[in-house]
Amino acid sequence: MMRPYVQRADRIRVWIPIRYRVAGHEHWLDSRVLDISDSGVLFGPAVFSPDPGTRVEVMFSSPVAIGAMAPGHMMCGSEIIRKNEQGQVGARFAQCRYVLDDVPATAPHQRGTMPAQKV
Repeated sequence: MMRPYVQRADRIRVWIPIRYRVAGHEHWLDSRVLDISDSGVLFGPAVFSPDPGTRVEVMFSSPVAIGAMAPGHMMCGSEIIRKNEQGQVGARFAQCRYVLDDVPATAPHQRGTMPAQKV
């Protein structure tokens, strides 16, 4: 049985860092984008490869426009749609937004002393 033809978004091969985490988890993991479009991303190797159907958050900074998305620092809610034996993971974007401020790599309590609070 033949599958119907589904037009895919144009994919761009880039080698940029990406951070990912299971939605709602605190810790980010690092990997590399292999290719990306305005509908999703393939990245790897993944330290932890979530199973298809898992909701994840991904964060990356694109130096070029990706389809209809302008260059910039993005955070996207996504769903894992595939993974392979090489540790590569494909995620479909559900919702993306631009991050205007730098997102700290660690929580404030992990960066050292907290500023004194006035009472």
